[in-house]
Order: sequence, then C-alpha cells, then structure tokens
Amino acid sequence: MKVKVYRVSGITGIFLIFLILLLLVILALVALPIFLILMAIFGGYILLKYKVKSFFKKIWYKLRRKKIKIEDASTNGEIKINFAKRIEIEDNTIRANNITTLLNYLDENTKAFTYYLKNIGAEFREDGIYFKGFKIYPIFKKSYPINEIINLKYPDNIDAVVLGLKGEPYEPKFLYLIPKEFLKDRMNVSELKRFEIEL
Repeated sequence: MKVKVYRVSGITGIFLIFLILLLLVILALVALPIFLILMAIFGGYILLKYKVKSFFKKIWYKLRRKKIKIEDASTNGEIKINFAKRIEIEDNTIRANNITTLLNYLDENTKAFTYYLKNIGAEFREDGIYFKGFKIYPIFKKSYPINEIINLKYPDNIDAVVLGLKGEPYEPKFLYLIPKEFLKDRMNVSELKRFEIEL
C-alpha cells in the first residue's frame, strides 16, 4: 500500500497555518463566554444553596428566640426579668385538690377505673378518693409494659397509688395498692408483687 504525502510550501503553506490559527482563535473567543457563563451559573448555585439556606436559618432562629429584658431597678439585689413575649410553659402538675378537679383531670379509662374502685369499696370524699384507709390516686395501664418498667405520675397530696394493670378499666386483671413511701416514678413489675390486692 502506497502512502501519498502532500507537501505544502510557499505562500499556500503560510496561508493554511494562518487559517488554522485564525480558526483556533475564533473557537477560543466563542468558547470563552460559554465557559464563563457556565462557571457563573455553577458558582451562583453553590452560593445560593448555602447563603440562602443560612440566611433563612438565621431568620427562623430570630423568630423563635424569646427576648428577655432585665431591669436593674431593685434595692435589695434581686433581678427582675420581664419577658418580651409570652412563653408557654407546659405544666405537668396533677390537679387533685378536690374530687371534682380530680375527676375532671382523669382520662376516660382512668375515670372508669375510678368508678370500678368505688364499686369495690372506695369512697369519694370532698378532698379526694379513699380506699382501704388511704387517700389514693388511681392509675390504669391497659397493656403490660414490654420492658417491665411502669411509669407512675401522681400528686403529692396522696397517701397511696392504686394501680390497675391489664384487662379493662372496669375489670382489671391486677390491682396494686402502693403506699406513698414505696412509690417511685419508675417501678419494675417485680417490685409491685408485694402490693398486689387479691380480686
């Protein structure tokens, strides 16, 4: 196979080299703006993604932040704090000052359990519920705890907690009378055995 070799010399060669260089310059001039536009779009996207996100986070933080005004106008060293906005504080205090307040506070299941206790001897008095000589607070748990830990929330002004466990509020399977001195916020089921009442 013969390979043909073309030689360009003289004015024709110079013209071709000049033409090639000119094409390269034109191509560079066309490509440069496109490249710069693409870089600007990419840079703008990155900037907006982080700057705008940070901007809105700051606004959200300022909206949620509660301003506190402290006045140094006391004569005895006390500090008076005035909140610029009302701050809602969740109150988990159990209201059981009297029988009406207590019954209104209880949920439907616990209220039904309370009437079950009344049927087996509990007394509804003006200041609360009494059972077997104790001023009690009723708690009903429909299901058996998986980790065998029961959370107990009760008011301070009681002598004992009556816990109904499993079954229905009007017919619990287990009943426990736990005096206040033995009460804890979290009790293991095994700890309750000694306080079980035979039904």
